[in-house]
Amino acid sequence: MRLRFVSIALVAAGMIAALALQANQVGEAGTCPNDSKLLNGGPTSVFGEGPDTWWGLIIDGLTAAGFDEEAEQVAYLNRVFSTSFTTLDELKAFNLQLVSDVWDKNKNGYVCAYELRGTRQHYDDPFINLTFFGVSDDKIKK
Repeated sequence: MRLRFVSIALVAAGMIAALALQANQVGEAGTCPNDSKLLNGGPTSVFGEGPDTWWGLIIDGLTAAGFDEEAEQVAYLNRVFSTSFTTLDELKAFNLQLVSDVWDKNKNGYVCAYELRGTRQHYDDPFINLTFFGVSDDKIKK
C-alpha cells in the first residue's frame, strides 16, 4: 500500500513539474533577424493556435496544399515526420515539442520562422514550400 502511494505521489509530482516547466517556457518574445523570408513579421509562438503561431503556419500550409480533411493532414504529416500517429492532436504535440526542444534554445516559447529558400528536390515533396519552414531561435535582449 505504501509503495502504491509513493508511486502515485511521484507521478503527480512529475505531472506538476511538467506543467510548471511548460508555463515557465513562455516569456517575452525576442527579435528576429531582418530577413525577407521571415514569416509572421517577427517571432512566432511555439505553442498555441492561430495567427503568429508555429501550428498556425503548419495548418495554413496544409490547407494551402489542399489537405482539407483531417485524415489527409494526419497522413501527410506522418509521412513527413516518419511517424504513425492516429490524430492531428498527437502530431501537433509531437511537432511543437520537437520545435521547442531543438530550436527554442532560450526557452522563452518563441522562434523565428522563415520561408524556405529555393526548391528542395531531394525531399521529393511538391508541397515543401507550403509545409516546411526554416527555423531559428529568437534573440532576447540582455
